[in-house]
Formats: sequence, structure tokens, C-alpha cells
Amino acid sequence: MGVRFPSVQSNVFVGPLPANATETVVCTTPPFTPPQDFSVIFISWFFAFLAGTGVTSVFFNLRRGTTTGGAALRLNPWGLAQTASANGFFSGNYFDSPGAVAGLQYSLTIIQTGATAGGTQVDTAMLAFAL
Repeated sequence: MGVRFPSVQSNVFVGPLPANATETVVCTTPPFTPPQDFSVIFISWFFAFLAGTGVTSVFFNLRRGTTTGGAALRLNPWGLAQTASANGFFSGNYFDSPGAVAGLQYSLTIIQTGATAGGTQVDTAMLAFAL
């Protein structure tokens, strides 16, 4: 007997990437309802882009909801060095315990520190599934 975990996924770029250090949503999952209240949700993400000019580092955050105002899943975003006008390939995994909810969505956000040009998205993907 097999088990199928409820899941949602997206590879749709939300953007655009701004020409400054503004936190910006780059991908959002469709809504889904976990099969049980208080399920743990596992989130996997990938983002590839050509960084804007002036960029010295990037920060990524996972948020509950569809905007930068949604609850952050971590206290601090992940920060990584990034060369200006160069390709960057980033991925990660995290989990959430949202409680008893319906219509749950997750978003991946980016902040380009030092950006004087917005950069160009190459590829993105997110997968969220209930355990």
C-alpha cells in the first residue's frame, strides 16, 4: 500500500527584481489545505538568476502567504555572497507547522543587497507538501 502526500508546486516567476535592496516575492505556491490539522509542511525551493549590477549579496526568505508581509518561517533570512552581474544558483529546504489552516500558501522572497539594476530571473521552483 502506498502513501501520497498532499502537495502543491509552482515554477512561475512573480517578480520583477527591483533595482534596489527591496524584499521581493519571486515564487508563490498555489493554495492547499493540509490533510490533518497541525501537519508539518516541508518546503523545497530553487532560484536561478543573473544578478543586477552593484549586487554584493543576496538574502532569501520563506514566508507564509503571498506577500513580503506574510509570516517569515525563519527569524532571519538566509544570506549568501553574490557577484554583481553574475549567475547565481540557490536552493534550500525548510519546514513549517502552521496549525489548523486551510488555503495555505508559501512564498520565496529575495533581497539583492547593493543592487543598482534589477537582475534577470532564469528559473525558479517551489514545492510544499504535508507530512
